[in-house]
Amino acid sequence: MSSTLRPTAESSARTRPAAAGSAAAGSTRARRGSRVALRRGAAGVLVLVLILEIASRSSLIASGFLPPFSEVLMRALALWGDAVFRTDVLATLTAYVLGMTIAIVVAVPLGIAFGLSQPVYRSARAIVELIRPIPPVALVPLVILVLGSSLEMKLVIVVFAAVWPIMFNTLYGVHDVDPYAKEMARSFGVSRFGVIRRIVIPASTPFIATGVRIASSIALIVVITVELIAGGAQGLGAFISRTRAYGDADSYLTVLAATFIAGVLGLVINLILGWIERRFFAWDATTRGAQ
Repeated sequence: MSSTLRPTAESSARTRPAAAGSAAAGSTRARRGSRVALRRGAAGVLVLVLILEIASRSSLIASGFLPPFSEVLMRALALWGDAVFRTDVLATLTAYVLGMTIAIVVAVPLGIAFGLSQPVYRSARAIVELIRPIPPVALVPLVILVLGSSLEMKLVIVVFAAVWPIMFNTLYGVHDVDPYAKEMARSFGVSRFGVIRRIVIPASTPFIATGVRIASSIALIVVITVELIAGGAQGLGAFISRTRAYGDADSYLTVLAATFIAGVLGLVINLILGWIERRFFAWDATTRGAQ
Protein backbone atom coordinates (compact mmCIF):
# COMPACT_ATOMS: atom_id res chain seq x y z
CA MET A 1 0.00 0.00 0.00
CA SER A 2 2.76 2.44 1.00
CA SER A 3 4.75 1.58 -2.11
CA THR A 4 1.69 2.39 -4.20
CA LEU A 5 1.25 5.81 -2.58
CA ARG A 6 4.94 6.75 -2.67
CA PRO A 7 5.18 7.33 -6.45
CA THR A 8 2.02 9.41 -6.33
CA ALA A 9 3.44 11.62 -3.58
CA GLU A 10 6.74 11.94 -5.42
CA SER A 11 5.01 12.82 -8.68
CA SER A 12 2.90 15.43 -6.87
CA ALA A 13 6.05 16.94 -5.38
CA ARG A 14 7.56 17.15 -8.83
CA THR A 15 4.38 18.67 -10.27
CA ARG A 16 4.12 21.53 -7.76
CA PRO A 17 7.47 23.16 -8.64
CA ALA A 18 6.71 22.67 -12.31
CA ALA A 19 3.33 24.38 -11.93
CA ALA A 20 4.90 27.22 -9.94
CA GLY A 21 7.60 27.63 -12.56
CA SER A 22 5.01 27.70 -15.32
CA ALA A 23 3.00 30.37 -13.50
CA ALA A 24 6.13 32.47 -12.94
CA ALA A 25 7.11 32.12 -16.59
CA GLY A 26 3.63 33.16 -17.64
CA SER A 27 3.78 36.22 -15.40
CA THR A 28 7.18 37.16 -16.82
CA ARG A 29 5.91 36.80 -20.38
CA ALA A 30 2.89 38.97 -19.53
CA ARG A 31 5.10 41.75 -18.10
CA ARG A 32 7.44 41.55 -21.09
CA GLY A 33 4.48 41.71 -23.48
CA SER A 34 3.09 44.72 -21.64
CA ARG A 35 6.41 46.56 -21.91
CA VAL A 36 6.67 45.77 -25.62
CA ALA A 37 3.13 47.04 -26.20
CA LEU A 38 3.93 50.23 -24.27
CA ARG A 39 7.07 50.85 -26.34
CA ARG A 40 5.17 50.30 -29.58
CA GLY A 41 2.43 52.65 -28.47
CA ALA A 42 4.96 55.33 -27.53
CA ALA A 43 6.70 54.88 -30.89
CA GLY A 44 3.39 55.28 -32.72
CA VAL A 45 2.63 58.50 -30.83
CA LEU A 46 6.11 59.85 -31.58
CA VAL A 47 5.74 59.12 -35.30
CA LEU A 48 2.33 60.86 -35.37
CA VAL A 49 3.74 63.89 -33.55
CA LEU A 50 6.65 64.14 -36.01
CA ILE A 51 4.29 63.88 -38.99
CA LEU A 52 2.04 66.65 -37.63
CA GLU A 53 5.02 68.87 -36.81
CA ILE A 54 6.58 68.44 -40.26
CA ALA A 55 3.23 68.89 -42.04
CA SER A 56 2.54 72.13 -40.20
CA ARG A 57 6.07 73.56 -40.51
CA SER A 58 6.26 72.74 -44.22
CA SER A 59 2.83 74.31 -44.92
CA LEU A 60 1.36 71.02 -46.10
CA ILE A 61 -1.33 71.85 -43.54
CA ALA A 62 -2.16 75.48 -42.90
CA SER A 63 -0.73 76.53 -39.53
CA GLY A 64 -3.92 78.47 -38.89
CA PHE A 65 -5.83 75.20 -39.05
CA LEU A 66 -3.27 73.01 -37.29
CA PRO A 67 -0.42 74.79 -35.47
CA PRO A 68 2.85 72.88 -34.96
CA PHE A 69 2.56 70.31 -32.21
CA SER A 70 5.52 71.89 -30.39
CA GLU A 71 3.52 75.11 -30.00
CA VAL A 72 0.48 73.20 -28.77
CA LEU A 73 2.65 71.34 -26.25
CA MET A 74 4.25 74.56 -24.96
CA ARG A 75 0.83 76.16 -24.57
CA ALA A 76 -0.41 73.05 -22.75
CA LEU A 77 2.50 73.28 -20.30
CA ALA A 78 1.76 76.96 -19.76
CA LEU A 79 -1.91 76.18 -19.16
CA TRP A 80 -1.06 73.52 -16.59
CA GLY A 81 0.90 76.15 -14.69
CA ASP A 82 -2.23 78.31 -14.45
CA ALA A 83 -4.07 77.78 -11.13
CA VAL A 84 -7.42 78.80 -12.66
CA PHE A 85 -7.08 76.19 -15.40
CA ARG A 86 -6.15 73.50 -12.86
CA THR A 87 -9.33 74.41 -10.98
CA ASP A 88 -11.31 73.72 -14.15
CA VAL A 89 -9.53 70.37 -14.57
CA LEU A 90 -10.27 69.49 -10.94
CA ALA A 91 -13.96 70.28 -11.47
CA THR A 92 -14.06 67.90 -14.43
CA LEU A 93 -12.26 65.15 -12.53
CA THR A 94 -14.58 65.62 -9.54
CA ALA A 95 -17.66 65.11 -11.72
CA TYR A 96 -15.97 62.14 -13.38
CA VAL A 97 -15.01 60.40 -10.11
CA LEU A 98 -18.38 61.00 -8.44
CA GLY A 99 -20.27 59.91 -11.55
CA MET A 100 -18.24 56.73 -11.91
CA THR A 101 -18.67 55.92 -8.22
CA ILE A 102 -22.44 56.30 -8.41
CA ALA A 103 -22.57 54.30 -11.66
CA ILE A 104 -20.65 51.41 -10.07
CA VAL A 105 -22.90 51.44 -6.97
CA VAL A 106 -26.00 51.33 -9.18
CA ALA A 107 -24.84 49.07 -12.02
CA VAL A 108 -23.14 46.23 -10.15
CA PRO A 109 -26.16 45.23 -8.00
CA LEU A 110 -28.45 45.53 -11.02
CA GLY A 111 -26.12 43.36 -13.11
CA ILE A 112 -25.96 40.73 -10.36
CA ALA A 113 -29.75 40.75 -9.93
CA PHE A 114 -30.36 40.45 -13.68
CA GLY A 115 -27.71 37.74 -14.02
CA LEU A 116 -29.07 35.61 -11.19
CA SER A 117 -32.75 35.89 -12.04
CA GLN A 118 -34.03 35.44 -15.57
CA PRO A 119 -37.59 36.53 -14.63
CA VAL A 120 -36.23 39.80 -13.22
CA TYR A 121 -34.17 40.42 -16.35
CA ARG A 122 -37.05 39.60 -18.69
CA SER A 123 -39.37 41.96 -16.82
CA ALA A 124 -36.85 44.82 -17.04
CA ARG A 125 -35.39 44.08 -20.46
CA ALA A 126 -37.96 46.10 -22.43
CA ILE A 127 -37.35 49.18 -20.29
CA VAL A 128 -33.57 48.75 -20.50
CA GLU A 129 -33.58 48.33 -24.28
CA LEU A 130 -35.86 51.38 -24.61
CA ILE A 131 -33.69 53.68 -22.50
CA ARG A 132 -30.18 52.44 -23.32
CA PRO A 133 -29.98 53.72 -26.94
CA ILE A 134 -30.74 57.32 -25.90
CA PRO A 135 -27.59 59.42 -26.44
CA PRO A 136 -26.53 60.91 -23.10
CA VAL A 137 -25.93 64.31 -24.67
CA ALA A 138 -29.57 64.38 -25.82
CA LEU A 139 -30.58 64.58 -22.17
CA VAL A 140 -28.64 67.80 -21.56
CA PRO A 141 -31.48 70.28 -22.34
CA LEU A 142 -33.99 68.35 -20.22
CA VAL A 143 -31.66 67.95 -17.25
CA ILE A 144 -30.61 71.62 -17.43
CA LEU A 145 -34.27 72.63 -17.17
CA VAL A 146 -34.60 70.59 -13.99
CA LEU A 147 -31.20 71.03 -12.31
CA GLY A 148 -29.57 73.95 -14.09
CA SER A 149 -25.88 74.03 -15.05
CA SER A 150 -24.70 72.39 -11.85
CA LEU A 151 -22.60 69.47 -10.67
CA GLU A 152 -25.78 67.46 -10.15
CA MET A 153 -26.68 67.98 -13.81
CA LYS A 154 -23.33 66.58 -14.92
CA LEU A 155 -23.62 63.64 -12.53
CA VAL A 156 -27.05 62.60 -13.84
CA ILE A 157 -25.81 62.46 -17.42
CA VAL A 158 -22.49 60.81 -16.58
CA VAL A 159 -24.19 58.10 -14.51
CA PHE A 160 -26.67 57.47 -17.34
CA ALA A 161 -23.80 57.05 -19.81
CA ALA A 162 -21.53 54.93 -17.58
CA VAL A 163 -24.05 52.58 -16.00
CA TRP A 164 -24.69 50.42 -19.08
CA PRO A 165 -21.20 48.98 -19.76
CA ILE A 166 -20.75 48.18 -16.07
CA MET A 167 -24.19 46.61 -15.70
CA PHE A 168 -23.97 44.42 -18.77
CA ASN A 169 -20.42 43.29 -18.06
CA THR A 170 -21.51 42.37 -14.55
CA LEU A 171 -24.44 40.43 -16.00
CA TYR A 172 -22.10 38.57 -18.39
CA GLY A 173 -19.76 37.84 -15.50
CA VAL A 174 -22.59 36.32 -13.44
CA HIS A 175 -23.64 34.19 -16.41
CA ASP A 176 -20.02 33.01 -16.79
CA VAL A 177 -19.83 31.63 -13.23
CA ASP A 178 -19.39 27.85 -13.16
CA PRO A 179 -22.83 26.40 -12.23
CA TYR A 180 -21.16 23.36 -10.68
CA ALA A 181 -19.33 25.61 -8.22
CA LYS A 182 -22.62 27.14 -7.13
CA GLU A 183 -24.29 23.74 -6.82
CA MET A 184 -21.39 22.37 -4.78
CA ALA A 185 -21.55 25.35 -2.42
CA ARG A 186 -25.27 24.81 -1.91
CA SER A 187 -24.70 21.12 -1.26
CA PHE A 188 -22.41 22.12 1.60
CA GLY A 189 -25.17 24.23 3.11
CA VAL A 190 -24.00 27.65 1.93
CA SER A 191 -26.90 30.09 1.80
CA ARG A 192 -27.94 31.85 -1.39
CA PHE A 193 -26.41 35.10 -0.15
CA GLY A 194 -23.26 33.21 0.77
CA VAL A 195 -23.01 31.78 -2.76
CA ILE A 196 -23.33 35.30 -4.17
CA ARG A 197 -20.73 36.71 -1.77
CA ARG A 198 -18.20 33.88 -1.95
CA ILE A 199 -18.55 32.63 -5.54
CA VAL A 200 -20.58 34.87 -7.83
CA ILE A 201 -19.04 38.24 -6.96
CA PRO A 202 -15.37 37.09 -6.91
CA ALA A 203 -15.80 35.22 -10.21
CA SER A 204 -17.54 38.24 -11.79
CA THR A 205 -15.01 40.82 -10.62
CA PRO A 206 -12.78 40.65 -13.76
CA PHE A 207 -15.84 41.32 -15.93
CA ILE A 208 -16.83 44.21 -13.67
CA ALA A 209 -13.31 45.64 -13.92
CA THR A 210 -13.49 45.51 -17.71
CA GLY A 211 -16.88 47.24 -17.63
CA VAL A 212 -15.49 49.96 -15.38
CA ARG A 213 -12.57 50.56 -17.76
CA ILE A 214 -14.91 50.84 -20.74
CA ALA A 215 -17.33 53.09 -18.86
CA SER A 216 -14.45 55.26 -17.64
CA SER A 217 -13.57 56.49 -21.13
CA ILE A 218 -17.23 57.14 -21.90
CA ALA A 219 -17.72 59.03 -18.63
CA LEU A 220 -14.78 61.38 -19.19
CA ILE A 221 -15.90 62.16 -22.74
CA VAL A 222 -19.46 62.81 -21.56
CA VAL A 223 -18.35 65.08 -18.70
CA ILE A 224 -16.29 67.29 -21.01
CA THR A 225 -18.97 67.30 -23.72
CA VAL A 226 -21.69 68.29 -21.25
CA GLU A 227 -19.50 71.10 -19.91
CA LEU A 228 -18.83 72.21 -23.48
CA ILE A 229 -22.53 72.31 -24.36
CA ALA A 230 -24.01 73.53 -21.10
CA GLY A 231 -21.22 75.87 -20.09
CA GLY A 232 -21.23 76.58 -16.39
CA ALA A 233 -18.76 78.15 -14.02
CA GLN A 234 -16.08 75.45 -13.98
CA GLY A 235 -14.84 72.46 -15.93
CA LEU A 236 -12.46 71.65 -18.75
CA GLY A 237 -15.27 71.75 -21.29
CA ALA A 238 -16.49 75.08 -19.90
CA PHE A 239 -12.93 76.43 -20.22
CA ILE A 240 -12.80 75.40 -23.87
CA SER A 241 -16.23 76.93 -24.47
CA ARG A 242 -15.20 80.25 -22.89
CA THR A 243 -11.87 80.37 -24.70
CA ARG A 244 -13.18 79.59 -28.19
CA ALA A 245 -15.62 82.53 -27.90
CA TYR A 246 -12.73 84.96 -28.48
CA GLY A 247 -12.24 83.58 -31.99
CA ASP A 248 -8.62 84.67 -32.53
CA ALA A 249 -5.59 82.54 -33.40
CA ASP A 250 -4.16 82.64 -29.89
CA SER A 251 -7.44 81.40 -28.41
CA TYR A 252 -7.56 78.64 -31.01
CA LEU A 253 -4.09 77.49 -29.90
CA THR A 254 -5.28 77.50 -26.28
CA VAL A 255 -8.34 75.42 -27.22
CA LEU A 256 -6.10 72.85 -28.93
CA ALA A 257 -3.81 72.76 -25.88
CA ALA A 258 -6.77 72.21 -23.53
CA THR A 259 -8.07 69.46 -25.82
CA PHE A 260 -4.64 67.84 -25.78
CA ILE A 261 -4.64 67.91 -21.97
CA ALA A 262 -8.07 66.29 -21.96
CA GLY A 263 -6.69 63.50 -24.14
CA VAL A 264 -3.71 63.02 -21.83
CA LEU A 265 -6.06 62.77 -18.83
CA GLY A 266 -8.07 60.08 -20.59
CA LEU A 267 -4.91 58.19 -21.52
CA VAL A 268 -3.56 58.30 -17.97
CA ILE A 269 -6.84 57.10 -16.48
CA ASN A 270 -7.06 54.25 -18.99
CA LEU A 271 -3.47 53.20 -18.31
CA ILE A 272 -4.09 53.18 -14.55
CA LEU A 273 -7.23 51.08 -14.88
CA GLY A 274 -5.48 48.75 -17.33
CA TRP A 275 -2.61 48.30 -14.87
CA ILE A 276 -5.08 47.49 -12.09
CA GLU A 277 -6.71 44.85 -14.28
CA ARG A 278 -3.39 43.24 -15.16
CA ARG A 279 -2.14 43.46 -11.59
CA PHE A 280 -5.12 41.89 -9.87
CA PHE A 281 -6.92 39.90 -12.58
CA ALA A 282 -4.14 38.63 -14.84
CA TRP A 283 -5.43 35.09 -14.26
CA ASP A 284 -8.65 35.87 -16.14
CA ALA A 285 -8.85 35.88 -19.95
CA THR A 286 -11.23 38.87 -20.00
CA THR A 287 -8.50 41.18 -18.68
CA ARG A 288 -5.49 39.98 -20.64
CA GLY A 289 -6.06 42.55 -23.37
CA ALA A 290 -6.07 45.48 -20.94
CA GLN A 291 -3.33 47.80 -22.05
